[in-house]
Amino acid sequence: MQVRKRDGSVEAFSRAKLSRGIMKAAGGRKVSPADLKTYVDRVVQVLKPDAPNVPVLSSDIGDLVLQYLQKDAHTEVLRVRYAMVLRGRAGASGAIRSTKEFLAWLAEEYGDQQVSVTGSASVVLKRDGKREAFQPEKLARSIGIASKGRGGDEQVRHIAGQIASSVRDSLRGQVLVSTGQIAAETLKALLQWDALAYLRYASVVKRYESVTDFWAEASELPD
Repeated sequence: MQVRKRDGSVEAFSRAKLSRGIMKAAGGRKVSPADLKTYVDRVVQVLKPDAPNVPVLSSDIGDLVLQYLQKDAHTEVLRVRYAMVLRGRAGASGAIRSTKEFLAWLAEEYGDQQVSVTGSASVVLKRDGKREAFQPEKLARSIGIASKGRGGDEQVRHIAGQIASSVRDSLRGQVLVSTGQIAAETLKALLQWDALAYLRYASVVKRYESVTDFWAEASELPD
């Protein structure tokens, strides 16, 4: 099976690549190997074309993943994050390019919700009690993942590096910092650059548990 990418190039379909895309969207949330295999199997079963030489559109694959990620508490955060990446790219069908469009997508998929909203480091203390050296390049990679598709690849890498350096500088003079401090400074910087990248990152570090969490944050963000 061949896949036609958004840039027009064609490549062989890869189960491993599709699995990685779903796991990235999971953002650290647990997805069992059995569940992951089920999602990929369902997509593959539908995609087998009658004419094997006709490439399948990568956007069609993404739409099938959204279709087969059930709208339940177990997978809803994964599904929303996957949609944000899939539809957050320039020129994507049903694009989500702003918080207004994101909220419209949430309303269409999950129904409208009324949410009440109230108004340099050297060692990182992790949630599990472990300590590790602060690595700006590691932070830049995670920012890059959250910002994927929100600009050209080079632009995203540049912005991610800038934000990581800014976070490092903002924490200068503190020998020990928590992952929460790093996340807070990163979110502050992301919010100044791109609201959707902010939401993707926030959904991981704040451990969103439901669609309501996305509603609460997105409703208060600039468009």
